[in-house]
Parts: sequence; C-alpha cells; structure tokens
Amino acid sequence: FKPMESLGNYYFLLAKSCLLLFVRGFCGFPAEFFMFKVLQERYGYSTLEVTAITIGGGAVSVFAYVSAGRLSDSVGRKPVLSVIYATYFSFLVIFYNSGGGWFTVLSWILFAASMFGLDVLNAALVSETFPTSARATASTISVVVGVIGTILGLVAEGLLFDSLNDHWRASTFVALPGFACIGIVWLLPEPAFTALSND
Repeated sequence: FKPMESLGNYYFLLAKSCLLLFVRGFCGFPAEFFMFKVLQERYGYSTLEVTAITIGGGAVSVFAYVSAGRLSDSVGRKPVLSVIYATYFSFLVIFYNSGGGWFTVLSWILFAASMFGLDVLNAALVSETFPTSARATASTISVVVGVIGTILGLVAEGLLFDSLNDHWRASTFVALPGFACIGIVWLLPEPAFTALSND
C-alpha cells in the first residue's frame, strides 16, 4: 500500500505519536464534551453567564494559542507541550471538582486555554517529527488514532456514569491517566531546533 510505504523506518516513531494522541483523546475529550454542561448543571450558571465565561475564556485561549507556538519556537516543543499537558489535566480535574465561584470560572478558563494550546503543539510536534515524504500519512494516521481514543474515552465515561450516576466524577476518573502525556511527549524527538527533513 503506497502511502504506508512512505513511512519507511518510522513505524516506531508513528506508534509513539499515536500513543500520545490516543491518550489525549481518551482522557481529555470526554471532559471537554461536558465542560459547558458542568457550568450550568453542576455549578448553576445561567445561559447568559456561560456565554460571558465562554467569551472571556475564548479571548484568553486565542492568546494562549499564539503564545504556545511562539514560546515553543524559542525553548522547544516538548518542554512547552509537557507544561501545557500538566496545566490542562490539572485544571480539568480542578474544574470538575471545585466548589463553584470565581475559582471554578478561573479553572474553566485555564482548562479551555490549555486545550487550545494542546491543539497547536500536538499538531506541530507530530507533523514536524516526520520527513516530508511521510508527514501527511503519519499525521493522518495519528489523528485517526486520536479520534478512536476519543470515542473509546466517551464509551469509558458512559460505563463509569452507569456505575456512579455522575458525569463529573466519571469524567474525572477517565481524565486521570492523561497525566501520562507529560512523559509520553518526551518519547518523541525535539523538532524545534532542526531543519525539517525533506527526505
């Protein structure tokens, strides 16, 4: 199969990229799916208040989106991405288990902002790791595996909900293994300070 031939000797690297995006999808996306529902049903915010929080969070997220890319150009993709993963999963857990009030809003905003930062740097790290000849194929496969992780994560959250009858705790339990992403990032090579391969 010709597209797979382009991967050459990069299958092990592809496996590590797929592992990162699978764990991120499995552990993170179920909580993202319920992040607006939680504000309304668990913490009692009105639709208007949720809209205001979303607009404020969106502004911070745009800043985080741009800043993450620029900072990673200076210090490397992996250090910045590992910090963002730590921030993302920490504030995910905090948001889902906080007591309401301003700290809940702050944790939601930081959760959302780090979510956008992950989108930027995951794409950069995975795509830049591979030479041009394999980049599109490897990125596509990694994204598909991430989607599979997302689907399985939602299934796992649903099964836990059947036992706990609580989406907030179920999403938290599914998210906890996601802290492994902080270490998985370091299994991949650092592409920020090297010229992209055209092989």
